[in-house]
Amino acid sequence: HAEADAWRQLGEYFAKFVPETVQRRVAANLEAPELSMRECDVSVLFIDISGYSYLSERLSPDALNTLIERYFSTFLDCIYEAGGDINEIAGDGLMAIFQGASPQQHAVSAAAAALAILAATEALNRDNHAQLLTVHQGLNSGVALVGLTRLNGQYGTRWTFTARGPMTNLAARLADEAKPGQILVGTETVRRLDKRYRFQRLGYERFKNIATP
Repeated sequence: HAEADAWRQLGEYFAKFVPETVQRRVAANLEAPELSMRECDVSVLFIDISGYSYLSERLSPDALNTLIERYFSTFLDCIYEAGGDINEIAGDGLMAIFQGASPQQHAVSAAAAALAILAATEALNRDNHAQLLTVHQGLNSGVALVGLTRLNGQYGTRWTFTARGPMTNLAARLADEAKPGQILVGTETVRRLDKRYRFQRLGYERFKNIATP
């Protein structure tokens, strides 16, 4: 019993580092979970902290970490409540994947999460006058390769869960281009949202390594 409890506690601990999507697939089929990379229609949302380099120079590492943890913890709730899953966390940003019963449904969910994150940032800033934060976001929808990738190195194996492809690249470029407080949305996502929101057309722009303006 002691050994079983130890394994259970170990599993619960490492589950914190595993995306919810992977946990659900493993739970559904312990013997052979569907985890390999496969083409899926998804919506991908990138959230970045604006002026992160400036913040890192002004604040101590502990103060910056505490600040980012506070905001990112709230962002995580916004993403999970909308049915998304966080698959990558960088020092200044998050990447979330939304899947659903229909292409329109997960696009709507991703847009709801993006707007909720803007509202949450404003609410946190009202209680945090000493150091206000802003975020910029990029959202795109379409087909991507989604699943686990195995990296085999000389000293071991590393698994990552992600979405790859031109659709994801565009979502990342949109986030890079967005101004503080702005959500830039790809044309396919706009089409799927079907007049649920008001959009401002910004014209055409060429992004690095993306052929179509």
